[in-house]
Amino acid sequence: MNRTLTLVALSALAVGVAHAKKKAEEAPPPVGWHTVEATKKDPGWRGSCYNPPAWDKLPETDRRMARQQALAAMKAQWLGQREEFVSFSAIMVEDLETTLLGRPDKIEMVTAKNAEYCVQVMSQGADTEPWSTWLSGLPARLTAGECNNPLDYQLIQYLDVNRDWQEQVPFCKGNRALIEASESDQYRIVKGGEWINADGDPTQPATDPTLPCNFEGCFMGQLVGRFVTDEGVVTVFPIGVRKEFEAPENGTFSFMINDTTFYDNDWRSQGTITDHTAVTVSPAE
Repeated sequence: MNRTLTLVALSALAVGVAHAKKKAEEAPPPVGWHTVEATKKDPGWRGSCYNPPAWDKLPETDRRMARQQALAAMKAQWLGQREEFVSFSAIMVEDLETTLLGRPDKIEMVTAKNAEYCVQVMSQGADTEPWSTWLSGLPARLTAGECNNPLDYQLIQYLDVNRDWQEQVPFCKGNRALIEASESDQYRIVKGGEWINADGDPTQPATDPTLPCNFEGCFMGQLVGRFVTDEGVVTVFPIGVRKEFEAPENGTFSFMINDTTFYDNDWRSQGTITDHTAVTVSPAE
């Protein structure tokens, strides 16, 4: 081989080696636990990080299994079972695990971001606080807009005629509730006044703007409801002894009697028996 050909061959070999080295450096880290060992020029990582697979390249069955494996691996690290300096609140980890188990597809997004935080801590010696803060806020972010408290049970509570809004009953959007009050129990809202039940006093329409329910269909002393959406939109409506209500959004329901002064309200007593209105909230059929 002449000198020119030799130089060409060596040059090609050098280019090939450089290209291979560059490809190796750019190659994604292996799936699973990964670390960088120390060298003379590089102190290496002080711990390992879990790298997720290429999710969209996995068959569905393998993908589901890989999600569970990834969650188990991350949980072990979060609980301090791999490195002493990475140990987060067990309660926080349990809440996050519960959230992810109910939304397994979210595990994929979490693994990628979790790996980023881990690499910063392991390779750069970064503080674990930002990692912990991100994890603690995940349940709220992952469930944003969802409703975890549907009305699928019956609530029975006694009405308190000496206070304003009572109870905080969670509803999910679209929940239909049947709200009923015991019709035979009576009370009065003025000392020496008429005895009334949850329908209120039909001879006294509620027009005072200071009353919680002050439009057509509202009466003094009537059982009224309030629904507050998660965004803070308030709706007040008359109930009486029976009312069906459908939640327009996720939110909470409360009730009270339609009054502004409570000190002079009292229950009817007959001998040793004193009335107490029972309010029942249940799913409407």
